[in-house]
Amino acid sequence: MVPAVQGAGFQTVVPWLRGFGPTSFLSSETMRSGEMVAMAQDTLDLANALKLNTFAVVGHDWGARIAYVLAAVHPERTTRICAMSVGWQPGELPTPALEQVRKYWYQWFMATDRGSEAVRRDRKAFARIQWETWAPRGWFDEGEFEITAKSFENPDWPDITLHSYRVRWGEADKDPRYRDIDRRAKAAQTISVPTLMIQGGADGVTLADTTDGKEKHFAGGYQRHVLDLAIFQRAKRPTP
Repeated sequence: MVPAVQGAGFQTVVPWLRGFGPTSFLSSETMRSGEMVAMAQDTLDLANALKLNTFAVVGHDWGARIAYVLAAVHPERTTRICAMSVGWQPGELPTPALEQVRKYWYQWFMATDRGSEAVRRDRKAFARIQWETWAPRGWFDEGEFEITAKSFENPDWPDITLHSYRVRWGEADKDPRYRDIDRRAKAAQTISVPTLMIQGGADGVTLADTTDGKEKHFAGGYQRHVLDLAIFQRAKRPTP
């Protein structure tokens, strides 16, 4: 995506999320929080360091949740967002419908002690089964997976990943350092930043209907596009 965005005249910054790739903490005592509000604050800190007063945010999955937090809490900094796969609604996350609960099996798995041990024991195998079941076959090749899997070798990855899913569903304590941004994010009732939401119609984990009817939560303009499987198949077809 980056070459296309840069070709349109935009400057891009593509940071690693905490706990992935070469990231590290300054102190061993710092809580390894995987909260979306923590990563939203990381984004703000990065923007401040780069002297970016305003910026747009493009994010998939965790990135989409981070984008929503930034748009809800700091609309004066966030010019617009593009969120992929995950919808937004005010307040705490509700328990999903049962079919979505079934798709989220890995999140409940990580909320158990045995599941956490399994993830710590073989993080690469745990990621691989997600890649193989979240989308139609053929969407990635071995080289792509191996390059991405290197980012899971970060020693903080297990703690941050496990905490992220546990705290999401109330199964872990929050980091008190982010209490204010968390409170403001949960209190937001609408997002005033122009928003583009892209949903995969063949998404094997976040069902497309979970992002239906979200327009009422966006006061600054909202477009939602559901991409069907035919688009994916055309994109993967070799050029004659």
